Amino acid sequence: IDNNDKNLPFLIEEIILRNEEVIIATNKASFNVVGKIVSTLNRDNLEVKEGMLLPSKTAIYTQNSYLVELDKKLINVVMIEQLKELPKILISQKEEIGFFNLIGIDDDSASILLEPLAKNFDIKIVVSSIVEGWSLVVAKSNKFGQLSPFLKSVKSLFSRKVIEGKDVVGHIVSKLISQNKTITIAESCTGGLVSSMLTKKAGSSNIFKGSLITYSNALKESWLGVDNTTLNSQGAVSELCVREMMEGALNVASSDLAIAISGIAGPGGGTADKPVGTVFVGARNKEGRVHVERLLLQGDREYIQSQAAYHALKNLLLIEEELFLR
Repeated sequence: IDNNDKNLPFLIEEIILRNEEVIIATNKASFNVVGKIVSTLNRDNLEVKEGMLLPSKTAIYTQNSYLVELDKKLINVVMIEQLKELPKILISQKEEIGFFNLIGIDDDSASILLEPLAKNFDIKIVVSSIVEGWSLVVAKSNKFGQLSPFLKSVKSLFSRKVIEGKDVVGHIVSKLISQNKTITIAESCTGGLVSSMLTKKAGSSNIFKGSLITYSNALKESWLGVDNTTLNSQGAVSELCVREMMEGALNVASSDLAIAISGIAGPGGGTADKPVGTVFVGARNKEGRVHVERLLLQGDREYIQSQAAYHALKNLLLIEEELFLR
């Protein structure tokens, strides 16, 4: 909201009325403007404290952050500046919050199974779909100590389907490091997205052999050894092509695991048989365990690429359950 917006005082008042605790993020220009509005609502005046203009009723303050009580509601005003450290948030978190991922189960089934368990432990849950068959669950508890036994029960209920925390890609990297296993990626329509997701994680150099971004059929054939007959008869966007891409990636890099993706991210290039959003993703290990999935994704180019990448990672988790989901 622009700090010159005439509705700003009314908007802030409305937000405070609707909530017990409010954090108001401001830039440098609006920090004092918001302070004046909060003071007016609190029948207060501004005064200088350690070089900052703050409401005189301010209870706690630190550099660029202050906490004030207004009609038994807590208001934390924070000045945020680009490329500078975020000031301290002075409102303490009353709830315990935990995160876990469920792999290989749909959202509806996850919710049906989780809700009675959550009720038992007085836990609130929110289930969000990453992709089909992969859900992120946020669990909140108002009673300290209830979250830990709830999470233990979840792991017992969903044997080999749970990854604790939010960072699944980091989990993949750490598990591969622990077992001294390596991975290679062969990508087409995602243009190196999966490789980028893995290499953002510390320690990935220990497990990531490399990637081959084979956009053209010629490179699929010459770099990965995809059969020319496969490309001519079934096309690059096909299950057989992705299977051969994974085999080629394993052979080129002598790695333990491979992921391959080939599809049509759009906005053009689709056909009646293979419309935009048709993507084949797969994962395979060197022992020959393989899983390929045909996707019919909808959305813009970037969304299709992102969803394809997450589906590919899900397939990786599923072919190595003993490694990633025990």
